Amino acid sequence: MKSVPPEATDRGDPPGQVSREALYDEVWRNPMLRVAERYRVSSSFMARVCDSMNVPRPPRGHWAKLEHGKPSPQAPLPDARPGDRLIWRRGDAPGPVRYPLPKPPERQVGHPRPRISRSARHPLVSGVRDLFTKGKVIDSGYLKPSQRRLVDVVVSESMLDDALDTANALFLRLEAAGYRVMLAPSDRTYSRASVDERETPGKTANKRYPSLWHPSRATVVFVGSVSIGLTLFEMTEQLEARYVDGEYIPLARLPAAERRRPLPSWSWTTQMPFASGRLCLQAFSPYPVADWVYRWPEAKARALRGQVGEIVEYLTNAATTIASLVEEGERQAEIRRLEWQEERRRLEERWERERQEKARAAARQDLLEAIRAWYDIRRIQAFFREAEDEALSRTREEKGALLGRLAMARELVGEVDALDMLMKWRGPEER
Repeated sequence: MKSVPPEATDRGDPPGQVSREALYDEVWRNPMLRVAERYRVSSSFMARVCDSMNVPRPPRGHWAKLEHGKPSPQAPLPDARPGDRLIWRRGDAPGPVRYPLPKPPERQVGHPRPRISRSARHPLVSGVRDLFTKGKVIDSGYLKPSQRRLVDVVVSESMLDDALDTANALFLRLEAAGYRVMLAPSDRTYSRASVDERETPGKTANKRYPSLWHPSRATVVFVGSVSIGLTLFEMTEQLEARYVDGEYIPLARLPAAERRRPLPSWSWTTQMPFASGRLCLQAFSPYPVADWVYRWPEAKARALRGQVGEIVEYLTNAATTIASLVEEGERQAEIRRLEWQEERRRLEERWERERQEKARAAARQDLLEAIRAWYDIRRIQAFFREAEDEALSRTREEKGALLGRLAMARELVGEVDALDMLMKWRGPEER
């Protein structure tokens, strides 16, 4: 196994991990093939790592120009953008990954808000409508797209356009404030908070089947380097519904004559959840160590779009809270990790003591068996020795017969060695 490049360890990076700065130095010091070989990956994979860390690479022909004495300037390392990977390590690198703590933006003097064009579309919502409509429609009318790498919007088809427009307005306002909105990057683990689509979430669990669609990556906004997850979903409301032809239909949608008609034996009326036509924005901490969720439910349709400015301000202030929760969560996680290591050490010591005790008991038992075998072998040897001496003192005819019988007995017993059992015995340290 090749070791981690000395350039990385010179910067104080943990074993098996490489920072942006160390990787930048390396790719401008050595050709990509050599860098990839040191880390035991392909050059194309190493190039993707550079892209994910926003590390510029030498252009094509760079090394040939330098070899012939021609100038080829080195591109500077840009500042890391929110969401850029700051640390990379191979999947089999030992030890836990040390991620930098997220930090909220520093307080700055307010600047005039840039003008946002009405026709502007954020990349996350541009051209995605058709992708949302390609899939299933599940209970309550929710869309369940077949593709999962989409913006985190969970609505019925009738609310899709309004939801995408609301998300677009929010994302553009966040970007205008200097906050990057994107699908969760792969620089660390980001989780998505579950969604309870009920208008008034109760204390009981929301056991819906089939489950609502959810994206493969959370939609996040980076306020400073603090990531905040965003989910825009349509709420459900409980309506009295009648079971007709295999589905529940709200009574309000049935003609008056149909509602007055007596129910057949195969139909019934009950309370069922239906998409309400009102949206709710859920902001949450995507960090597994920090639990934080806040919701903006609409009291009436399209009210959320008028709250965009308030939401941006709230998220700006919430970044400080989430950063504190992450710091405390990481501290508690480190305490639990150390406690687990100590518990593991005590268990391993106990297992080692038990192993040694078992080895000692087994060695003692084997030794006692070897001692008993020793006496058995000595008796057998004494028998043959004394029998042979006695046979030699008999007459010629008897001696021949007795020696023949002894030879046959020796062959039946086999070779016996009093020290052979002792040579095969293993002491406690040998087990």
